[in-house]
Amino acid sequence: MARLLLIASLAAALLLPAATATAAGGAGPGRKHSSAHTHRHTAAKPPAHAKAATLDPVVLATTLAERYWGSVPCAGQVSIRTAQPLAAGLEATTDAWVTFESALGANDLQAPASSYSQCVISLAAWQWPTRRAMASDWNMFCLTVIHETGHLLGKPHSPTPGSVMAPVFTDESSVPAICSEQQTKVEAAADLLHG
Repeated sequence: MARLLLIASLAAALLLPAATATAAGGAGPGRKHSSAHTHRHTAAKPPAHAKAATLDPVVLATTLAERYWGSVPCAGQVSIRTAQPLAAGLEATTDAWVTFESALGANDLQAPASSYSQCVISLAAWQWPTRRAMASDWNMFCLTVIHETGHLLGKPHSPTPGSVMAPVFTDESSVPAICSEQQTKVEAAADLLHG
């Protein structure tokens, strides 16, 4: 019973609004990115399994990405595929990539983002094979989901130091505060759910 109450408390804490300013966090060296699910629950008292689902790193990172950008890409129709093998032509260090159709063809960021459909964020199996791995590498995982969501909103890579849209993360400067503020909670939830 104590475990269920702790999970419920963590779920409530994870859903609190977070600031969107950028701050230092945990990004690994040289990770590259290539250029949905809806998860809104309005029940007053969700069942225990629904509370546990809010602790899922994919659900939480997607929610934080939408808050960070203040927008939902692809009319809310985004599929997030985990533990994916690298797509043909990607570098071995690529940890995530997006695919979509647009008014100008497949994966064309020059097209208006409002024309994107069949949107997919793929997360590499080599980097995050399990939910536990996502939680253990939370800052980088959260940053990556925000980055890939940015692409689905039409944002290209940016050369600006510390940008969430940098093509390669070599230090912690790109991790938004909205991610790092949740790190301890996500790690504790992972221990509870999988421990």
